Amino acid sequence: MALVDYSSSSSHSDSEHDEAPSAPPAKRRKHSPGSGPQPNAPSAPSSSEPGLPPLPSAFHDLYASTVRHSVVDDPALHQGRKRLIPHVGIRWLTSMRSWFNCFLTSDLGAPLPLHISLSRPISLGTSNKDVFLDKISSALHASAVPQFSVSPKRLRWYKSPDSNRTFLILQVASSQTSNSTGALSNPELMRLLSACNDMVQSFNQPILYQTKETDSADEAFHISIGWALDLPVDEESNKALDAFGDDDFQSIKSWKVSVPGVKVKIGNVVSHLPLSTGAASTASKSLSRSLFGL
Repeated sequence: MALVDYSSSSSHSDSEHDEAPSAPPAKRRKHSPGSGPQPNAPSAPSSSEPGLPPLPSAFHDLYASTVRHSVVDDPALHQGRKRLIPHVGIRWLTSMRSWFNCFLTSDLGAPLPLHISLSRPISLGTSNKDVFLDKISSALHASAVPQFSVSPKRLRWYKSPDSNRTFLILQVASSQTSNSTGALSNPELMRLLSACNDMVQSFNQPILYQTKETDSADEAFHISIGWALDLPVDEESNKALDAFGDDDFQSIKSWKVSVPGVKVKIGNVVSHLPLSTGAASTASKSLSRSLFGL
């Protein structure tokens, strides 16, 4: 019901008494679901209209970390996993990897790419984390490794020497590998690993794979696609490995996953160090397809 102003004293002029009360604002008629379209309803965007441009890859690097639930090593918050390096406020957990986009996302909605490790998790002090980033950037640039691509080679189980986890991995080989006898299956990754290990060792941190002079890491490069606590039972383990030989999975071996650079993650900050666009990258310019074809 509309409210009407009544005069409260005789001091008001007669003209005010003669004025009719203002009418309440007209209400819009409500339309039932079957009464036809509303005249002011927004029209659906046309399929011919251009969509928003994609976000740059550097934007996703800002939110690549998962949400931190606690600084205390509580395996219950991480599906039974334990920290390899205890959390210390003045230390910065650091890793070097080649990342590949896939269908995984973080709690913040950012893509969580799969990766090929080029270092163990290491711990840097606040005073030398920026120095490390500058030096590893220069070292990777000096290695002159051009952009390249890798292909899945075989499926295996890998027991981590540092934890109680077992990983289901895809071993990879360079798409430009020569078939000659004695040729490395991952020459580009070996050069990147050598540069990373040399730099890590200069900061008194443990190196990856090449712990002995006789160790060869050429067959060690892989993409982890799953993990389990402890070793899976033999029946399940063999069933998973045998599936890779099925006809439905043969096309996986022909995938070419491009490696445009190396990601260095220090704390929750990710820096992308691009590889050079040399001659070897010409063949992979059309290989923008990411892992799992996405």
